[in-house]
Amino acid sequence: MAILIRPLAAIACWAMLAVSPAHALVLVFTGQLDAAQVVAGGGSSSTASGLAVVSIDTTLFTVTTDLSWSGLSGPTDRAHLHNAPEGQVTDFSFEHEVLGFTDGVPPRTLTCPWDDGIYLTCAPPAGSVHDVLQLSAGDGYGFPDFNSMIAGFMQEGVYLDMHTELYPTGEIRGQLMPAVPEPSTVILFCLGLCGMALMRRRNNGER
Repeated sequence: MAILIRPLAAIACWAMLAVSPAHALVLVFTGQLDAAQVVAGGGSSSTASGLAVVSIDTTLFTVTTDLSWSGLSGPTDRAHLHNAPEGQVTDFSFEHEVLGFTDGVPPRTLTCPWDDGIYLTCAPPAGSVHDVLQLSAGDGYGFPDFNSMIAGFMQEGVYLDMHTELYPTGEIRGQLMPAVPEPSTVILFCLGLCGMALMRRRNNGER
């Protein structure tokens, strides 16, 4: 069943992008964060956990991340959203810091116990954050445009990892899987795609 999830969601995704922009379309990716999924730096033995929900609005061109976590070995200075398949390290086509940078905006309420010259403020070992990344149709945040970014997420995968002083290359990580729409919705989207394909064939035949 798991094998079918990504192709099915990919079909739905492309169908969503094909319909009228007048309708607000939101793609949702979700996943649990834990140490078992960390691959960088030799892995992690942490008992911490987290939950991430990433919502992509194809009309407003926003990437919204809701992240909650607990049990980290200490304050966290980074929580990155990346593109990469499960078990692989990102190629940095897309890298977004959901905790913000050095401006002290919540949840960065602590002074980091270390100073790497980049991230000067930390979030607590347990907490949550609501982050909204505002893009545009032509801005893919490392990808050529917004739709290319979505296609990259669907094809390559997307994950979120959190870093601490004890685990600078990542204490917990979660691969975020696309939420599959209701079967009736997928059927409607697929019918829409089929209709578009038939129209293209007809138009090509008339030329």
